[in-house]
Amino acid sequence: MLVRRHFLQGLVVAAGALGGCASASSGQSSTPSGRGLTAENLDDILIGSSYLGCGGGGSLAEARELIRSDLANGHVFSLIGVDQLADDDRVACPYALASLAPVSEDMQARLDRIENKIEAPTLDAFRLLERHMGTPFSGVIMGEIGPLSLAEGLSCAARLGIPSLDADTVGRATPEINQHSVRVAGHPLTPAAGVTYFGDEVVLQGVQDPSREEDIFRALSVVSQLVGVADAPITGAVAKSEGALVKGSVSLAMAIGAAVREARASGADPIEAARAAGDGYELFTGEVTGFTWRDEDGFLVGDLTLSGTDRFEGQSMLLDYKNEHLVARRNGDVIATCPDLITVIDRQTCEGVNNPDFVEGQAVVVLGMKCDPLWRRDAGLEVFHPRYFGYDVDYVPIEQRLP
Repeated sequence: MLVRRHFLQGLVVAAGALGGCASASSGQSSTPSGRGLTAENLDDILIGSSYLGCGGGGSLAEARELIRSDLANGHVFSLIGVDQLADDDRVACPYALASLAPVSEDMQARLDRIENKIEAPTLDAFRLLERHMGTPFSGVIMGEIGPLSLAEGLSCAARLGIPSLDADTVGRATPEINQHSVRVAGHPLTPAAGVTYFGDEVVLQGVQDPSREEDIFRALSVVSQLVGVADAPITGAVAKSEGALVKGSVSLAMAIGAAVREARASGADPIEAARAAGDGYELFTGEVTGFTWRDEDGFLVGDLTLSGTDRFEGQSMLLDYKNEHLVARRNGDVIATCPDLITVIDRQTCEGVNNPDFVEGQAVVVLGMKCDPLWRRDAGLEVFHPRYFGYDVDYVPIEQRLP
């Protein structure tokens, strides 16, 4: 059972992979200076990412703890726009791939005998890729917009002493590496570097098909429990090109989180403020009446049933998810699908609910938002539409489905 940047039954895939590492500069003398991020900015970003994460991307509580620890240890966070990169700068995307597959006693004994285990494989993978490329990197690409996934990227950049990019590869959280803007834009994700807890170092120079990268690192994870990965070492010129990255996504998360915070302070409705900040739609208001979940090859697959309240009294909603919410049906009619965003917000906390952390009777609001335009192009829809995930539903833009 394997997970990439995703979380099952409360397992944190990569928080440990970032732990225990002292702050270190990558050595880039021309690294662009960015906007400093305060503790308030960072919490706004994490809250906003819980709206954009679509029920995936990891625990908000774990994300807050990771950032809190970094701040307590004196790490400095900064954010730069993609347009601040020079054309010949290099940036890359770090993440961790963990295996939940059981380890045999013989394998465990051999692993236990290995000395000098690596404390921060993801950071070491980033450095290994720098060495392989022969140049220090100028910034960190966020892998996806979800609480812990985003916190991992921010933390990695802070500990390396370089800025985070105000951009990611999706604009939300997604189930698979195939939903990766760099790949969809036609650029290779390789060379890619992997480092295990046990000091094994691998550089994947190239693959015949982009999906093979995940297959190969997944196999390495099975025999190593976890592998830290860094991939998509693109130039500043590529990063700035149309469709290569979802630009401004971290700022959007921060704007949504700030809207929630300010509405709380003023006595306004935080969820409505977040909806407006994200230019979204209220799809449903109701209570949790049932939910299912199961593991399918490392993916969290299930559904969520809601009974309507307020203006949706007497109505029902069914949400299908594979790690993230992918299809929403109201009274049996499809009203939103991926790649557009579908997210469930707790009415008490005004924060996104991570799948499958639902409670019977929980009061929630379901919001929908438009995806980044790159996912509505043919190349994006090829790997990110309902039928790709096995649902017998066509993609229709959310604004066309709603009355």
